[in-house]
Amino acid sequence: MLTICIFLSLLCPLPAWASPEEASSLRLVQGEWAHEVRGMDDYDPNPEGRFKRGERGYAYIVVEGFDVGQDGEYYFLHLSVDVALETKGGIRLFSRRDIYDLEEWYLEPPGDTWFYIYVDIPWWAPRGTYVAVITIHDLLAGTALEERREVAVY
Repeated sequence: MLTICIFLSLLCPLPAWASPEEASSLRLVQGEWAHEVRGMDDYDPNPEGRFKRGERGYAYIVVEGFDVGQDGEYYFLHLSVDVALETKGGIRLFSRRDIYDLEEWYLEPPGDTWFYIYVDIPWWAPRGTYVAVITIHDLLAGTALEERREVAVY
């Protein structure tokens, strides 16, 4: 199920963020489907958001505008990610909360952060176009951004 969730969230083109919770300054700086992610700014883009059944799909994401906490000399951020898969008509087929939990510590306040999510596309997944819903929660601010993207499975 986690694999399906991540896959579905990777398959959609990334439109503008909408906030399901209170207003947030969290912003998507970069969000791209990818065939593979090796590291920061090191990935193979998949601009069409098309993934073959039985393969792994990735999304490379950079965000900014999150709250930064401080503990002594150190600064930290705390984000979590939820993923859901819907039909184009809005019927939710799958959802998973907290598929990714990102807590990072720094010596200076960070301006942005990057991460990637991936999903193993089941070989039995029906071919078609779906909507992946990726929700990023800023756990320090208590806010969230929702990204809806189309994903094609072939």
